[in-house]
Amino acid sequence: MTTMTNFPSARNAEWLDEPLLLPLAGLDPEHAGYVAGPSLRLRVLRTAREREAIAGLRRHAAFGVEQDLGLGLKPFELTRDELAVVTAVYREERPLATLRFVPTGHGLTGAERLQEKIAFDASILGEGSWEVGRVIMEPEDRHPDLLLECLKVTLEELMQFQDVRHFHATTTLAMARLWRRVGMRTVFIATGASGARYALVHGRVQDVAAALHLPVPACPPKPWEVASTRRASVVGLGLEPAITTALPV
Repeated sequence: MTTMTNFPSARNAEWLDEPLLLPLAGLDPEHAGYVAGPSLRLRVLRTAREREAIAGLRRHAAFGVEQDLGLGLKPFELTRDELAVVTAVYREERPLATLRFVPTGHGLTGAERLQEKIAFDASILGEGSWEVGRVIMEPEDRHPDLLLECLKVTLEELMQFQDVRHFHATTTLAMARLWRRVGMRTVFIATGASGARYALVHGRVQDVAAALHLPVPACPPKPWEVASTRRASVVGLGLEPAITTALPV
């Protein structure tokens, strides 16, 4: 298995070898001039009305990866929001980023849809598994170090109040390199209908926490302690046959 040290850093020009689509919509790893500012604060957006606060950020949302892989998820955006933990990271009164964590078990994550086509270790989709997606920043804020700060404050909150054991994301190869900076590894590489290549990445909570210098909760919250908006599984969702090949890593 290739180790993290074999991959280019966030500032390496090789980050530009793939279009930056999902889950990090428009992130520019070469963005210079980042200066740390006031402390970040997190807000969990539990209702549709609260999520209106990130409408400006979400205008940058891209669906290219999911569409090219034929995952058929776009019609279920509102349902995914209701199931998910949707967050906004603020500096003072300005939202810098939004991140969404969708739990498995409802057939509404990219990895669950991919599993219908590609065999891989299903344990990463078990209890306490969350898809990291819809990570969106304004163009002027798209700097890898600032993104890592946003991830840190968000994951710290999520790990305190949810049963978190695994993280995963379906992403471009360029962005898969960034996820490796936070303790994730590539599970496999798949080719979409366009011929572009994408990766499913996965990280255990302890590995992600270590990479972000966060403590790991001693034990996950009990089911009755979890403040969640999860709903019943959505059935009959189907999967478009767009994936052409998959390579284990």
